[in-house]
Amino acid sequence: MYYKFLTLNQNLEGYEKIVAIIILIILSILLIKISEYIIKKSTVKFEIELTLSYLIRDSIKYIVIVSAIVIFLETIGIDITGIFWSLGIVGISVGFAGRDMISNFISGIFILADKTVKVGEKIEVDNVSGRVQRVGFRTTTLLTSDNILISIPNSVLSKNPYMNYTYLDEHRIDIDILVPYEKDLIELKKEILDIYCQFDWILPKTDPRFDTVGFEEKGIKIILSAWANDYEKRFEYKIILANEVRKLMSKT
Repeated sequence: MYYKFLTLNQNLEGYEKIVAIIILIILSILLIKISEYIIKKSTVKFEIELTLSYLIRDSIKYIVIVSAIVIFLETIGIDITGIFWSLGIVGISVGFAGRDMISNFISGIFILADKTVKVGEKIEVDNVSGRVQRVGFRTTTLLTSDNILISIPNSVLSKNPYMNYTYLDEHRIDIDILVPYEKDLIELKKEILDIYCQFDWILPKTDPRFDTVGFEEKGIKIILSAWANDYEKRFEYKIILANEVRKLMSKT
């Protein structure tokens, strides 16, 4: 369709070119909006990952914009062949200046292909943590707990180790417990296990873990580890579990 539009516009003159340019702009905007609508509906209907959905949307948008620019230049009588040659010469001279952009672009492709970072996941990289809002060709956008958007170059993700807190469904909760020496550890473990099974946020088929880490003046220090199903609520769950353990410890 764009090729036919370009062919028709090559012989236009005067106000006809202005009309053609206006039609080109409207057509380009419509194509972008329609493609975004179709992709949005398809993402919900076919359960497409948001990361892939954004990639397809951005790719179509860039193709439409570049095609529109080429047609615009041809319409106003500019030879794009000469421009491409000039860009090639300039590109060689400024190649070193653009190496970071190229590195980010290539890193973005690998991130999207590996699927190690997806939209909606909570990650931390280079002392910055947040929930992934968008994975683009050049940058990955995070939303921090302070509601601040941060754009991280994709090359940073590819060159530095990063932590993905929500990639897996299992999230460990650790609670420090000081058990008095007069308290029966075996009995306490049974009581905690009974409480442990009552919570629906505890992952099924998982047992609490008890690790003895030291002996204090007033008792034995152990760490109770439980596995929860929601990373965002892990602190809330920790308070709930700690309160139940406190009730057990206060029993005479």
